[in-house]
Amino acid sequence: MRNGVFFGRASYRVRIMFKKMPVILIMTTVVAVLLNPIIPNDLKRVIYAISLTLKSVVLFLLPLIIFGLLFKTFVKLSDQAGRIILLIFGCLCTSNFLNIFVTRYIGGLLYHMDFDFGQPIEGAHSLEPYFLLAIPNLIKNDFALFGGIASGIVFARINRTFALNISEKIDIAVKKLFSVVSFLIPLFIIGFVIKCISEGTLTSIVKNYSQILLIYLSYGTLYILLLYFLLNRCSLKAMLSSLSNMTPALLTALSTMSSAMSMPVTILSVEKNVKNKELGSGVISTTANIHTLGDCLCIPLIAYALLKSNGFPEPSAYSYFVFTIFFVITKFSAVAIPAGEIIIMTPILEKYLEFTPEMSTLIIAIYVIFDPFVTGFNVLGNGALAQLIDRLNCRRRSNMNEKVLDHNK
Repeated sequence: MRNGVFFGRASYRVRIMFKKMPVILIMTTVVAVLLNPIIPNDLKRVIYAISLTLKSVVLFLLPLIIFGLLFKTFVKLSDQAGRIILLIFGCLCTSNFLNIFVTRYIGGLLYHMDFDFGQPIEGAHSLEPYFLLAIPNLIKNDFALFGGIASGIVFARINRTFALNISEKIDIAVKKLFSVVSFLIPLFIIGFVIKCISEGTLTSIVKNYSQILLIYLSYGTLYILLLYFLLNRCSLKAMLSSLSNMTPALLTALSTMSSAMSMPVTILSVEKNVKNKELGSGVISTTANIHTLGDCLCIPLIAYALLKSNGFPEPSAYSYFVFTIFFVITKFSAVAIPAGEIIIMTPILEKYLEFTPEMSTLIIAIYVIFDPFVTGFNVLGNGALAQLIDRLNCRRRSNMNEKVLDHNK
C-alpha cells in the first residue's frame, strides 16, 4: 500500500476510524455498561439482535476481504511465493507447537497447587435475540484463503502486468469493505456487552474462576511481553510501541470474542509494526484462525486443572507430546466462532489426556467464560507472528542482496 495507508474518501474514513478506535471501543463499552440497568429487556433483545445481524454481515464480507488481500499479496510476491508460503506455515506450526509444549511446564506447576475449582453458575438468565436475520456465508474462509493464494500465484505467472492491474482494483474494493467493517464493529460490540452484563458472565468469572483466570492472565501477559520484547531486539521502547499499535485489535478481540471479526482491525494494527505491509496483511489473513496463541496457552492450562481436581494422574511427557502433535494438526480445522476451538479439541483431550465426557463438558463451559481473554491473546499472538515473519523475510532478502553484491565484486 502506498505510504503504508489508504487513499481516497473511503480510505480517509478508515484511517480516522482506526486512529480513534481505542477511544470508540472504550466509550462503547462504558455507555453499554451505564445504560444497561435502565434499558428494558425487550430493547436489550432488539439491540442484541441487531448486533448479531451486523456480525453476520461482517462474516459475509470477510471471505471477500481475505481473498482480495491474499490475491494482492501473492501477485506482488509471486516471484517468491513458494518461499513465502513455506515461511508462513513453517513459523505457524513451529509457534503453535512451542506455545502448547511450553504450557506443559506451567500446567505441571498448576497441577501441584492446592486450589478449589468452582462450578458454573446454574440457571443464569440468557438474553435471547428479539429476531435473527442471518446472512448465509456463500464462501467459506478456507476456500477464500486458498483461492486467493492460488489465483494470485497463477495469474501472476500467466500475465504479471494484467495481474497487478487486477490486484490494484481488488485493493480498492477491499479498502471500501474495510471502511464498512470498521463502522460496523463498534455497533456490534454494544449488543455483545449488554448480553454479557445481562447474563452475569463477568460476575461468574470473578466468583467461580478467579484463581485460574488470574494464573492464565498472568502467564499469557508475561508470555506476550517476552515475545514482543525479543521481536523488538530487547528494546523496551520498541516493544511498548508495537504493543501500543496492537491496542485497537486487542480491544476489538476482547469485545467480539472472534479473531475473524477482529481481522480487519488486526491488519491495520500489524501494518504499523512491519516493513512489508502486503506480507503483514497476508500473514494475518492466512493465519488468523489457525495461529491461536491464547488457545495454546489456555486449553492445556485448564486441562491440567481439571485433571487435578478430578483426581486423574498428571500426563506423561510422551502423552503430552502426542497430544501436542494432534493439537497442532487439528488447528487447521478450527471454526471461526466463539468457543469453536475448544469444541473441536474435546476428542483429542478425551483420547490423549483421558478426559471423561463430563470433564469435556466442564472445560467447554469454563472456556466460554475465558473466551474474551483467550481471543485477546490470540490477536496479540497473530501480530507477533506477522512481525516475526516480516523480520525473517527482510533478513533473507538482505542476505540475498549481500550475496549478489559479493558475486558482482
